[in-house]
Amino acid sequence: IRLEIYKSGTKKKVGLTWITVDGQVYTFRAHDRSHPRSNEIYAESEKISNEIIKYGHQYDSSWITRVLDEDETIESVLCGHSERLAIAWGFVANPNASKLQMVKNLRICGDCRM
Repeated sequence: IRLEIYKSGTKKKVGLTWITVDGQVYTFRAHDRSHPRSNEIYAESEKISNEIIKYGHQYDSSWITRVLDEDETIESVLCGHSERLAIAWGFVANPNASKLQMVKNLRICGDCRM
């Protein structure tokens, strides 16, 4: 089936997540490093990951739809999802936020629902 899809030229829709912070809309895609503060965003994502692991979260590899590269882990792939990056940016930009709201063009990964 995948070969037929490839031959037909059909493209997979890119997953995007939008978040508004201080009146400005930001767009993220998986493993996005285009934001000027991406180092802070990834550090916050790692901080969130460590925190939820401390409370018993286990990453669910069934949400990964491709074969991992040698240098990738289940955690690194799932923590790079656009919704996870948007959450991290929300907390970087507004550390005292009690609520974040995002919009996604595709379904939200079950693991990212935390």
